[in-house]
Amino acid sequence: MDRNDSDWGLAAQSGASGEEISELYETWAASGNYDRDVEDWGYEAPERIADLTVAALADVPGDVLDAGCGTGKVGAALKERGVSDVVGGDFTMASVEVARAREVYTSVDYLDLNNPLDFADGRFAVTASAGVFSYVTDTDATLRELLRIVQPGGSVLFTQRTDLWTERGCDAIIARLVDAGDCAATVSDPLPYLPLHPDFGDTIGIRYVTLAKRRDGTGD
Repeated sequence: MDRNDSDWGLAAQSGASGEEISELYETWAASGNYDRDVEDWGYEAPERIADLTVAALADVPGDVLDAGCGTGKVGAALKERGVSDVVGGDFTMASVEVARAREVYTSVDYLDLNNPLDFADGRFAVTASAGVFSYVTDTDATLRELLRIVQPGGSVLFTQRTDLWTERGCDAIIARLVDAGDCAATVSDPLPYLPLHPDFGDTIGIRYVTLAKRRDGTGD
């Protein structure tokens, strides 16, 4: 896929259908250009999410779910940091195949965060999602499902673009989860997302969120 191809505009469209997004990423991942392109655009989210994951695991050790693993950049960053018990999942099979080929996951399978997840309650210590929530249709439902599958004290880590943060009502969603006693939340200030991208540049940033699941019903 040429970088001047009109399909690149789709990557910036939050209203694209699931089928359109899947088709784009199937082609992009299969082309072998995805990693090179995002690196050229200054994409640092996988490394930052990996650092947050390592910090969370120091408090609550266990398995990690790379929820929306794409081509496996988070998994590779975790491997570099000595984290090897990582399960990957993505909604495009081309990405799944590329991620499997990296050999940094214990397993990689199809995973759609817009649907209920086939994991037991408390299965993971951490779920990590970098650059995924742009394509989640119901942020509240997905976060509740991810909180379900992390163990008490575990963490749900995710990013969201600044242009979608308000549009998707992220402040209110997180406040409801905190007020209900489901988790504590840490939200970063806006940071660079794709600073060298011709359309995103300095216009669109990214926030990093840690939802720490309550250890018990007391709010601790």
